[in-house]
Amino acid sequence: MALGGPTAAVLRGGLILKGFNLFPSFSMRQHFRIVGSARYLPETRISAEELDQRLGLPTGWTLRHTGVLYRHQATEPEDGISMARRVVLQALQDARIDLKAIDFLIDASLSLQQPIPCNAALIQQALGPDAAGIPCMDVHASCLGFVAALNVVNGLFASGAARRAVVVCAETPLRGVNWKEPDSACLMGDGAAAYVVEACEAREPFVFAMQTFGEGAQLCEVQGGGHRLPVYKYEESQRGRYAFHMEGKALHKLASRLLPGLVEHALAEARCTLDEIEVVPHQASGPAIEFISRRLGIPSERLHATVGQHGNLVAASIPFVLHGLREKRPAGTRVLLVGTAAGYTQAASIFTL
Repeated sequence: MALGGPTAAVLRGGLILKGFNLFPSFSMRQHFRIVGSARYLPETRISAEELDQRLGLPTGWTLRHTGVLYRHQATEPEDGISMARRVVLQALQDARIDLKAIDFLIDASLSLQQPIPCNAALIQQALGPDAAGIPCMDVHASCLGFVAALNVVNGLFASGAARRAVVVCAETPLRGVNWKEPDSACLMGDGAAAYVVEACEAREPFVFAMQTFGEGAQLCEVQGGGHRLPVYKYEESQRGRYAFHMEGKALHKLASRLLPGLVEHALAEARCTLDEIEVVPHQASGPAIEFISRRLGIPSERLHATVGQHGNLVAASIPFVLHGLREKRPAGTRVLLVGTAAGYTQAASIFTL
């Protein structure tokens, strides 16, 4: 869908489309507020030049193809659980709330530590006795896990099932990349972010729009490790099937066709324009963010992107950058979270800080 004529007018000029029924309505009231957050990058930093040398690529190849200057890597004994513990405790400190006041612990990471129990239960264990008894669950939505988890939290608060929750994303994608596919492997970085959210007096609107198109299911995937291709059937000759695989050009084509309409719908539901809102996109890659900015017409001063300094942090990307926005913008700022993920899935959410 090209953003010319009426579409561009909706995005930049605030027109509300009558009878716009391509998407179901996900506009509702916002029942949460963010009271604390934290983020973290491991100490080990890898430059684009180092990857060029390590992989035998021409100097400048990694930066030119990914837009990522540096990425960080968690090295043993550090892992996803230890990073999650760190950011959860820091977010609680930022909120001036202790673990005993938390009603739900939600992990929204893509990087699963093991098939069962859920990541959140392992994080609770790492947090110690003060976390005992807190209900735990994972919200798995690939790179859009945090966006989906906020919608889950909003529903919990609206129903009265909880009053305070922690949402955490701790990612170690560098452990699962296929270095024979540098286009995707060189994008990735490890990192974590956590948020403390609490119930508040309902305010309007909270918009959550999400779609999945199975035609793109094989364009971004890890085939091995589940019941279809179990780990006990691993063979070195099949190594690539157990590592991350992405067909970037095909995904870009899908996003170009489908994402603008979803964002248009979300803005119409929120009755605002891109000139009135701060935009935090999934930090997929430098070229991907440039595409989103250009195709949607996002004002440069309202686009928040730091992918060049840390790479694609998978589900931790959006909350990592959102933390930086929280430090710069006051309460009451309206934010659009937007991105794409495996599936092919796309989502947009609009809420107030």
